[in-house]
Amino acid sequence: MPQLGLIAVTGGTGFVGRHVINSLLAAGYSVRALARTPSKLSDIKHDNLSICKGGLGDCDAALVEGADTVLHMAGLIKAKTRTIIMATNKDAAGNMAAAAEAAGVKRFILLSSQTANQPQLSDYAASKKAGEGAVKAAYTGALAIIRAPAVIGPGDEATKPFFDFITKGKLPVVGGKGWQTRTMAMVYAKDLANDIAARAVIGDYDEKTVTPCSVPALTWPDFAADAEAALGISVKVLPIPIPVIKTIAALTSVTSRLFGLGHLTLGKLREFRYEDWSSEDVIQGATPFIDALRETAASYEISK
Repeated sequence: MPQLGLIAVTGGTGFVGRHVINSLLAAGYSVRALARTPSKLSDIKHDNLSICKGGLGDCDAALVEGADTVLHMAGLIKAKTRTIIMATNKDAAGNMAAAAEAAGVKRFILLSSQTANQPQLSDYAASKKAGEGAVKAAYTGALAIIRAPAVIGPGDEATKPFFDFITKGKLPVVGGKGWQTRTMAMVYAKDLANDIAARAVIGDYDEKTVTPCSVPALTWPDFAADAEAALGISVKVLPIPIPVIKTIAALTSVTSRLFGLGHLTLGKLREFRYEDWSSEDVIQGATPFIDALRETAASYEISK
């Protein structure tokens, strides 16, 4: 396979990032990955993978020097305060874009979040929208913004508890008015990674904001039916009343700010209650969603 260009990558040690690095290497690209802890990538053995040791802001110029494309995936999902999450998702993203601009990098790809469509819902959503703005202000080359929808796939420890419930035949969801008709796009991590390697890095998404997905619009009853088909078990949807889950989210918001513990904050609850997270940007040749669910569940069994 002929060697293609050099892609400078941040966030490569994360769940999605590892899939992306493997897809880029398989496609023939050279990858220079930023890693605070290089050992987290030690299992990826490839002559075209090099490591720039450090965190965001430590070696931005060295990371992007000579790169054809910068793929910025690093970011925080949660933080104790809005200031902290903005510092990473907005300021660090803008700084990386500025480094790419200074180095003359011809293409910058930002992995954002679909929640940036509704920045008023949470600090996370606001930080992703602000990060997009910071990158646009700092970089004048070809820019692609990928607003990833909900991602599932092997290696995602954040969704493992969710799948643990499903394998027991239960699907807890946020209840309230209209819970049955809330829609969401979802993407299988391998599909997202392959789409970035096949399309984003060659310019198909230049000057666009896209939400690549494996399935464009699922409801929770749809999800339960697909899980039943994938796992061969009965899955019952359990809508949790809003007063109950709101109390839990309020407590989690406090523990998150004080100790950094917990995921279901009030902001995250507003994201879950939003009625339409669908997308029209369906990935060609995407993995059938039932297969994606089956492979994800199987990976958790293997890891036990």
